[in-house]
Amino acid sequence: MEMQTPIFFKSLNELHKWFQKSHGKTSEVWIGFYKVNSGKKGIGYKEAVDEALCFGWIDGIRKSLDEESYVNRFTPRKKSSIWSNVNIKRINELIEEGRVHPAGLAAFKERTKERSGLYSFEQNSHKLSPAFEKKFKANKKAWKYFTSKAPWYQRTSIHWVMSAKQEATRLKRLETLITDSENEKTIALLTREPKK
Repeated sequence: MEMQTPIFFKSLNELHKWFQKSHGKTSEVWIGFYKVNSGKKGIGYKEAVDEALCFGWIDGIRKSLDEESYVNRFTPRKKSSIWSNVNIKRINELIEEGRVHPAGLAAFKERTKERSGLYSFEQNSHKLSPAFEKKFKANKKAWKYFTSKAPWYQRTSIHWVMSAKQEATRLKRLETLITDSENEKTIALLTREPKK
């Protein structure tokens, strides 16, 4: 994916004007942010996410630019977009504040129950089925590595395995998780790309 030249908005008002003018005309924007210790002023990441929500957009890929700054890609939400519980709560607050644009309201109304609160950290169940757990534990090296990982990694990995709709896909994902764990690797889904 080719990155566009990032825009470093100086104020929330400047970003708001950009969204007013461009939210229905462009398919993406890369917004630049200065790190706290840079001493440079600009908008904050959370402010940008709020403004994006107001216009039916969503934040995505983050890339480091240099020691002082990074960029985030923002795009219009698709109808199939997942709504996290955090974003659902926040957009309701923004609606109460009267900040949400009709495009943001439309995107929010298009969400479905099936695509809301789907992120692994929002799920109540983070358990492998008994058969899958038995299969995983049978590979002692893989199980030892997996259980030494941080709780968030274990939960997210298990959710990735168990959230597949078809049994064949769940089994394939489990086998990937076991193989990666045996080789003392994190699954590709949770492996950060090295900084260039």
